[in-house]
Amino acid sequence: MTLKHLQVALGLFFISIMLSSCEAIRVVTHEVNKSPQVLNIGSYKSDPTHVSVIFKVNHFGFSNYVGRFNEIDANLYFNNQYPDESRISAIIDTASVDTDNQLLDAQLRGPNFFDVEIFPKATFIGESIILEDNNHGKVIGTLSIRDEEIPITLDVTFNGGAKNPLTGEDTLGFSAIGTFNRSDIGLTAWLPAVGNTVIIEIEVEFIRQNNG
Repeated sequence: MTLKHLQVALGLFFISIMLSSCEAIRVVTHEVNKSPQVLNIGSYKSDPTHVSVIFKVNHFGFSNYVGRFNEIDANLYFNNQYPDESRISAIIDTASVDTDNQLLDAQLRGPNFFDVEIFPKATFIGESIILEDNNHGKVIGTLSIRDEEIPITLDVTFNGGAKNPLTGEDTLGFSAIGTFNRSDIGLTAWLPAVGNTVIIEIEVEFIRQNNG
């Protein structure tokens, strides 16, 4: 085989790979429905591989330092006809805090902050929902950390729902953001060098459970 023939063969080979990749992408491409009324009512649970709770706090005024929790269990009762009557709750494993800094993670787990041996869980209970339109609203609820409770309002975007093209399961997607002052629940370590206001950002996919 000449060099020219080899180049042609390699070109055809890579083109075939790209086409096969496009075919794979095309197969799983789908559309989500952003109208709650046409989606299935029922109980949903967060997909553990597609849920994140990220927190941000100001660091010396230079930037927002970012961390996350890796273990979250959230439950949603979704009312498709009356979305404002839906209900949501979540449990966060505080020991799963992850800042990509082992020393800081150990300090956050310790008695001066989350004190995970005594308070292994943080919880959120949604108490009311205020709709702004079909895809936006506010969830008003209570956040509990170290057995201290604080009201918090989450601005929520409903990203849509559909059957997951990989699993065939009914799936709903949401994004949310909220803030609270950590000093209100006794988390005062490193103030004021590390900011008091905590920004919470949530991304979650809920999977419909067996609803009979």
